Amino acid sequence: MKHEIIDSGIDIAYFHASEDKQFVRDNVFDIIAGLDHLRIDSILVDKSKTEPSLRPLKRFYPEMVENLLKYAFGSRGIDVSRFDKVFIFLDRESSRTSERDAIIKALKLSLARHLVMVPYVICMHPSISHPYLQIVDYCSWAIYVKNERAEYRPYKKISKLIASEFDIFASELIEWY
Repeated sequence: MKHEIIDSGIDIAYFHASEDKQFVRDNVFDIIAGLDHLRIDSILVDKSKTEPSLRPLKRFYPEMVENLLKYAFGSRGIDVSRFDKVFIFLDRESSRTSERDAIIKALKLSLARHLVMVPYVICMHPSISHPYLQIVDYCSWAIYVKNERAEYRPYKKISKLIASEFDIFASELIEWY
């Protein structure tokens, strides 16, 4: 598809939902919608509703990671025992070492509970280097625009792949900032 898009006159080095032209997004979402083996688990976090005591990275990331992984690997999640090894790729978005370290530490704590007998590898790569991270970007963007702009078209294309979508602070009434 990338070569077809380039041939149509759009010079594209990688896929990024918020930056791509609508024509490109439509094509990418059509491909993602056909990936029947894909499972999307997501949590929605309204940072303004994050209680001050939960804001430090050492508390925030473990809490959010655990909430996400309990859906992905919990009783209704993926049976990871059928795998020899699990590879976890994260977008290296944050350039702050302390944030990256907090994320990795939180992941390791949670994964120790969820992947007891299965070895795993955690990699932080720029999304432009990995096609699956670009798929994650597209799926996350579809969920984001549904919730922020009430734009449902991309979400509807992938909705059959969404196994869980949990708004972590939905019941919180206080906005802290």
